Amino acid sequence: MRDLTLPLFLNGYRALSGLPEAHTARLLGRPTLFLRGPEGARLFYDDALLTREGAIPPAVARTLFGRGTVHGLDGAAHRHRKAMFTSLLGEKAAADITEIAATGWRVLLAPGREVVLFDAAVAVLGGAVCMWAGVPVEPGRIGDLASIVDGFGSVGPRHLRARLARRRSTGWATRLVERVRAGRVPAEGALAVIAGHVDEDGEPLPAPVAADELINVLRPTVAVAWFVAFAGLALHRHPEWRARVGDPEAARAFAHEVRRRFPFAPLLAARSRIEFTWRGHRVRTGGLVVLDLYGSDMDPVAWDSPRRFDPARFLGREPGPFEVLAQGGGDPHTGHKCPGEAFTVTLLADAVTRLAASGFEVPPQDLRYRWSEVPTRPRSGVNIRLPQVPAV
Repeated sequence: MRDLTLPLFLNGYRALSGLPEAHTARLLGRPTLFLRGPEGARLFYDDALLTREGAIPPAVARTLFGRGTVHGLDGAAHRHRKAMFTSLLGEKAAADITEIAATGWRVLLAPGREVVLFDAAVAVLGGAVCMWAGVPVEPGRIGDLASIVDGFGSVGPRHLRARLARRRSTGWATRLVERVRAGRVPAEGALAVIAGHVDEDGEPLPAPVAADELINVLRPTVAVAWFVAFAGLALHRHPEWRARVGDPEAARAFAHEVRRRFPFAPLLAARSRIEFTWRGHRVRTGGLVVLDLYGSDMDPVAWDSPRRFDPARFLGREPGPFEVLAQGGGDPHTGHKCPGEAFTVTLLADAVTRLAASGFEVPPQDLRYRWSEVPTRPRSGVNIRLPQVPAV
């Protein structure tokens, strides 16, 4: 049986390209069922069959999510913790944080400026989510959040930087939680909610766990910067959409297509609760099951001309629960889909509208990106130049 561990490290997103929709291979030496497409996603999010506990390699899970956080929980514990996140990350919160971010965008997209779009997005979105969450806005802390995202799926120096950034971030957030609980600082926003949260047994979260859950609100918002960089690249390469995204529906469609065409992670993993067989593939209890996110978003069975960037595929409709898998699939309230998807779509659509209205130009630069790098983004960060006179 072929082992796909090395190809995944070497080829990243495209490591599973060309393989059948459902196939069995080894991953980290263990027999693994690999899935792709909407039906595979439905199976992957069947909590009666699969659990997330212990499925993600510890080095990845601890770097990206921290210890004891909602991503590794299941059953009643997961539902109880998830309810805290869904109460925080609804449509009103998405609108509020977008309004805060608007101030930053107006400054950075002012006429005559030249900015690196990725760096600008990290600063704007990181500052906005910190203000919204009730935590201090510190550029160094925001930079650490970006480093966690940048290195979670890599090896070598990038991953080491991410691990060190996670350690610093957890220590910082732990101190914030402890100060709130001791009454030494006024608490508001997400910080207050998470610091005061009690789990299903009625006990407060250990301070380091609460700290990592706070980071798990801040970090994904900073991660939207990766989508913003690709959105700027897409507007540059598809200028016919610049006028169209002034319409909110078109801007959301554009945001969905960016998320589909440039997914943040290449795959997700789970373990089997019980032995079962799916489409002739036997999975033993405790066996690994992997959902190919990139392959699902590029699936020619599910998508017409999937490699073509075409926001029109989402005009007049929102993606179904198992279509665009950039933030997982299923119901964000009851399942494992990221509850911050509304944040991502709203923030990204707003950034797309503002970028298009700015009349930005893209000077000559290296706009290539590598599908072997996780997460990937344009090498230059997309350096943009704003016209001296505001665009009309």
